[in-house]
Formats: sequence, structure tokens, C-alpha cells
Amino acid sequence: MPLPVVGKAHEAPSSRSFVWFVYGSSLSRSAFADWSSQHGYALPDFSKAVPARLSGFRLAFDVASRFWGGAVASLAEAPGRSVEGLALPMPGEARGLADHKEGAISGLYEPFEVDVAPLSGGAPIRALAYRSAPGRRLAHEEAPSPAFVRALLAGAREARLSPSYLAELEPLAR
Repeated sequence: MPLPVVGKAHEAPSSRSFVWFVYGSSLSRSAFADWSSQHGYALPDFSKAVPARLSGFRLAFDVASRFWGGAVASLAEAPGRSVEGLALPMPGEARGLADHKEGAISGLYEPFEVDVAPLSGGAPIRALAYRSAPGRRLAHEEAPSPAFVRALLAGAREARLSPSYLAELEPLAR
């Protein structure tokens, strides 16, 4: 049974369409579907999602999550590094869903604009990514939650991210 949903995310007015750079547990369709049904949202349409790379950043495990039972990922600036995910086109009325799913409603994460490069080549895509809010980060990064890593790896495989990126993620599961 879905939880009753109230508050800012569902009250947000429609805005212009946007592209959401999804790089964490939301890559896993089953994890995303579970969250969506618990919070009264329809699962976004992933059929037009584009595997993409965000250069100049790395995954940082600097956010504590009771739900995942440990640290979960954020983005940290890191020259020469990159994070892969999906550039997911979204209608304007879905901005509340993205803000809710990413923890921006509670102030845990904050949105910021990035340019991501499609893995298949082509022009950069302007997208909205989320990273931990400075005042909400852990004092030090911690080992990632095993459950979070399982969802991240399953989603990264499902999204057909690059073999080199998958090889970078796999040691997190050990």
C-alpha cells in the first residue's frame, strides 16, 4: 500500500522539461519502482534515457542513509575522474519527483546543472544532477552501504554503462 504523500514535492508547480542525471541507486529499476510505489509516484519512462558520463567528478560516500543502512553516494569534484549514469529526459511536472527521490526536499541533497557526454558519442547534454548539501555531509567518507552498492551495480549493468566503469564499481561490493 503506498504511503500517503503530501508536501512540497507533490505541490510543486509544473516547470519546463529537464534532463535528470541519474547515477546512484535510482539506476536500478526495481529499487526505483519500489520507492515510487511507496511514495505514490509513477515510475519515470526510461525508454529515452541515454547512458552518459559526467567528467570531473567521482562518487563520494559522504551521506548517511537509514533506509540503506550506511553511506550512500554523492558527487565530489575530482579532476580526471568521471561518473557514469543515465541522462533521463523528464517532463516539467516531474521535477517534484526528482527533488523528492534525490533528497532535495529535505535539504539532504541539492540540485546543480551539469553537462554530460553520451557514452555513444554526440553533443553534450545539459542535465540536472544532485549532490549532498554541504551542511549534511558526513565528516569523513565511509564505506558504502552493501545494499546500496548492490542496487547501484544492478542498475549500472541494466543501464549498460561502460565495462571500465563497471570494473571501477565492482570492488565496492567486496
